[in-house]
Amino acid sequence: MHEVVKNHSDSLLSVRGITKSFGSNVVLKGVDLDVKAGEVVALIGGNGAGKSTLVKIIMGIYEKDDGRIYMDGEPVKLGKPSASLLQGIYLVPQEPMLFPNMTVEENVIMGFEEKRGDLHKRLTELIDHLGWKLDLSRKAATLSIAEQQLVELLRGLMRNSRLLILDEPTSSLTFNEVKSLFRIVMDLREKGIGIVYITHRLSEVFEIADQVLIMRDGIITLSGAVSEFTRDMLVAGLLPPDSQVQKAKDKSEASKIDYENTKPALIVDGLTGYGFSDISLEVYPGEILGLAGVVGAGRTELATTIFGRDVIKRGKVLIDGVDITGHSTKQVLDEGLNYVAEDRFLNGISASAM
Repeated sequence: MHEVVKNHSDSLLSVRGITKSFGSNVVLKGVDLDVKAGEVVALIGGNGAGKSTLVKIIMGIYEKDDGRIYMDGEPVKLGKPSASLLQGIYLVPQEPMLFPNMTVEENVIMGFEEKRGDLHKRLTELIDHLGWKLDLSRKAATLSIAEQQLVELLRGLMRNSRLLILDEPTSSLTFNEVKSLFRIVMDLREKGIGIVYITHRLSEVFEIADQVLIMRDGIITLSGAVSEFTRDMLVAGLLPPDSQVQKAKDKSEASKIDYENTKPALIVDGLTGYGFSDISLEVYPGEILGLAGVVGAGRTELATTIFGRDVIKRGKVLIDGVDITGHSTKQVLDEGLNYVAEDRFLNGISASAM
């Protein structure tokens, strides 16, 4: 006899009391989540809050320690990805996982039992509907991180999922690609598909979501209809209880920077390279300088050139007054400058050494 979760039979997905630990590190501490058909639920929280762990449990990638998961009000066991796929659940991961030597089309249609011609037609029609420009014959190894993200989205959309989990899908997309994604999310919602939308961008919550849940330290700290919240309320929910004290302390410490009598730690003077030109900036000790721009604006190229990975055409880079223009990455590292790559798996680790 099946147990039916009371008062939540109208939910497509119900998660109750989910806990998960990795060794002594308790990541989830009894999390509840509901997603109705045709509803977009935004899941927000800082790095390490437990968002990705929760959705990986729903997708069957991780096994929960305790708690229950219901689909259409009935308990289900989702201990492996194949079980979740059978339930119509699909996770579009934050880090694309493609086979580099296969084409875009081969990566998308892998695992389908339909005829290749039918799949090709359905895939091209989907891409046309999205308004995306993506060559299906390209090898995945030649794709940018943004293009890889599009391929992952196509994988989920091609499976006609009942529940689609999007883990920070816009983090590497251009403005136009984000607009296309929002349009398809709205279309999916109209078709009765439930969507869990993980994001760090609070503006997206108000633009696309019906419900919002805030996670902090493995628990849900705040939840409800998006219409009931303001941006400031969401920010307050993300911060720890003593955040106001810490915020005042940080502001006080930041104001202690003596810009008139302090020399910059980094000076970039008229720097020109491949993908950018005539960039000048200064970063002082104790200061955080934000660099913003859409995909293709030249942010990554600027960073890798400063780091010594790419060629400088014109301009100078100085660290603590030392001219490191044109130095190798090893010399730049020796001077105290490091670089955290955008694609952590491709450029940030040596997988063969793990």
